[in-house]
Amino acid sequence: MKASLSHIVAFAWALALGAGGTLHAETVRVLTGEHDGFTRIALALARGSDWKAGRIEDGFGLELARTDIRLDLSGAFDLIQRDRILDLSFDAETRRLSIRSQCDCHAQAFQIGTRVVVIDIADGPAPDGHPFDAPLDLPEPAPPVATSSEPEPAATPRRQPTEVAAEALPPLLSDELRRRYDRQVTLPAVEPPPAPPKRGAEERETPKARDAFAEAEQRRRIAEIEAELLKQLARAGSQGMVKPNPEYGGADGGVSQPDASSPPSNHPGENVDAITGVDRAAPDAPAPQDDSRQACLPPAAFEFLVAEPEAEPHEMISNARQALLREFDSPDAAAAGALVRSYLYLGFGAEARQVVDAFLAETPQAPLYLALAAALDNTPELAGQGLSGQSGCPGAASFWAMLVGPVPAALSEETRRAVAATASDLPVHLRRWVVPRLAQRLLDRGHEELAAALRDSLLRVEGEHGTGYQMLQAALAERGDIGAGGDGPLSEGSRRTAEALLTEVAESNQSEAPEALVELIRLANEQGRVLPPDRMDLAEALIFEHRDTPLARTLLISLAPQYARDGEFAKALSTLDQAAGMPADSDPDPLPEALDSTAALLAETASDEVFLRIMFDPARASLGVDVTEPTGFALANRLLALGFPEQALAQSESLPPEPDYRLMRVRALMALGRNERALASLAGLQGTESDALRGELLARLGEHDRAHTMSRIAGDEEAARRAAWASGNVDAIRESGTDTEAGFTEATRPENAPQAPGQPTLAGAQELLDQIRQRRAAIETLLQEKSSATGETAVDEVSADQPPGT
Repeated sequence: MKASLSHIVAFAWALALGAGGTLHAETVRVLTGEHDGFTRIALALARGSDWKAGRIEDGFGLELARTDIRLDLSGAFDLIQRDRILDLSFDAETRRLSIRSQCDCHAQAFQIGTRVVVIDIADGPAPDGHPFDAPLDLPEPAPPVATSSEPEPAATPRRQPTEVAAEALPPLLSDELRRRYDRQVTLPAVEPPPAPPKRGAEERETPKARDAFAEAEQRRRIAEIEAELLKQLARAGSQGMVKPNPEYGGADGGVSQPDASSPPSNHPGENVDAITGVDRAAPDAPAPQDDSRQACLPPAAFEFLVAEPEAEPHEMISNARQALLREFDSPDAAAAGALVRSYLYLGFGAEARQVVDAFLAETPQAPLYLALAAALDNTPELAGQGLSGQSGCPGAASFWAMLVGPVPAALSEETRRAVAATASDLPVHLRRWVVPRLAQRLLDRGHEELAAALRDSLLRVEGEHGTGYQMLQAALAERGDIGAGGDGPLSEGSRRTAEALLTEVAESNQSEAPEALVELIRLANEQGRVLPPDRMDLAEALIFEHRDTPLARTLLISLAPQYARDGEFAKALSTLDQAAGMPADSDPDPLPEALDSTAALLAETASDEVFLRIMFDPARASLGVDVTEPTGFALANRLLALGFPEQALAQSESLPPEPDYRLMRVRALMALGRNERALASLAGLQGTESDALRGELLARLGEHDRAHTMSRIAGDEEAARRAAWASGNVDAIRESGTDTEAGFTEATRPENAPQAPGQPTLAGAQELLDQIRQRRAAIETLLQEKSSATGETAVDEVSADQPPGT
């Protein structure tokens, strides 16, 4: 099990502070930790003590000068193995900590501050002249004998800790220690250097500005040189121009290594090149196209954002602030620039803006710094023109420009690669902060593949990435992204995954929780579901908490359809009225869509009483005009179905001349008895419904023959039958009427009227009687059929024996 150095030292300082100031025997717990290449032992003392370290018979030893110290070794091997250190023991009489070891190791000892003593057992042999490789039991050198003519000098402490230069520290850990602790590193038994002469006030020098990114920039350029050399060597090797040297012994072999007397060039690639004979024989490659966009910022302007400064954050800021003001409080522009870059690298946009406004407002770098600060703080309205027009530029310019400006609808392949590469190059803390936000903006413009690539730059990093990352995952999952838990295409399963992620964020106490709740309400509205009561209560609480803010307006608009689905239409419309009184903060404004959804639910699901109460409210007189055409049509249709044609016409006045809308208005006009206007409104319309309405209107206007024809064309046989019967046209009745109607018409035709024979005979009289009876039977059948159709009482059947006309 391993423990980091920071944990050990933090615990050591806690023990030291808790025990500080005691004069009794001190029990010090020995802290250990396992690291790559060394095992660490740390002693946190309540009061400082001189010490010395060196080799002993079976390993290494550490002797303390104080006699009142006891070491607690009970937990020494809880976090370390017994590979480098076999055993630990402490002798109170000699005040020696014995470290038994049989590995090929050496000891590194140093002191942190005045109270923490550290000894590392590191792999490998000790370098020549190593101060801790000497035997610990060597006798002390005799002090020089003072002459009688001179007074005896004052005694000096045997092991006074002194500050040493970087080159005097062990090379394995010196840089790391200075970087992590920023404290005085001391070694024992070293004579203190002579104190520098004190300077007067007029001789004091103003501290120079220190830029934490200079060293990181130098390391980056060295890495580029190495990469270029490797590439050129690999190319030459593939062409057979380079062969391995079997005599080379490596870094620790006998071949001497080249020195670094001359520093590398600041432009790797210009002085590092390889041209072989194969290259010269090959045809000339086309020259790369020069970027003619002079307005693009150079990639070097953003390099400090991807640097890896070794200084701790507080060191970066304190060093730059210390040198910010020179003599007579005159600002140092170099220190101000270093401070701004430190703030931006750490993600502090507001602090960087303050420094720029105070010290760098007139410098050429100010617009870029202000734009980057706005990108970090998500305040694009404060970005200015520093990144304007940079979308599509090479390097990191496109990445940062899209954070504060519009995202283009189309992106070139080069821009996509540049944005993805910039996201991968950012340090983890900046990546977690800005990458989810840019990915969301890309999703809104339809760049799903690039948004997923930016998400992958976070997936490659272990650990929790925050609620912004979860919001991005939810958005990708809803679109079916498999990497976010989606099913591939848009599906109910993908939406459920997105809803689960959003629920987790909404129930957190993070800044993205209200946004997650808005998204949950949106999903519920799209799926026609009613939110659980607890989420409705949470949304109403957030509205009150953030009243008169854009968030409150967004929540009000989102909740209106939810109220409507729950049957509270009056509350839904009043909620929208409240939101309408607040300024819109997004484009397009979601208020019209929410009003349309609420009105559509009103037309479809509201009870007749609620529907009519709202529609006859004078404040809602223009509701049909404020909604979309399909919703206005649904409202007018509902009014017409409930028997309010005049109100239906009023609500449909703004509808365009589409066939469905015109037919609805024709029916409303017919309900009002405006038949001529209704018939004129049908001009130009074709189709079954329009022909049927046209036939009904012609029948109302008394044009039964035309009505019969139109009804036959529309396929309305019942309307055709009625029109044929009303027309009295025998042919029409025979064509569309019932058998009874056709029989009656045939029987009552004038040419079929009963006629008495010229000569009265019994046979002639009998034939006349039969004709009368047939006609009477046709009339009785017709009357019986009509009375059955209308529900009236049928006429009593007339006896056949009764004479005609009785």
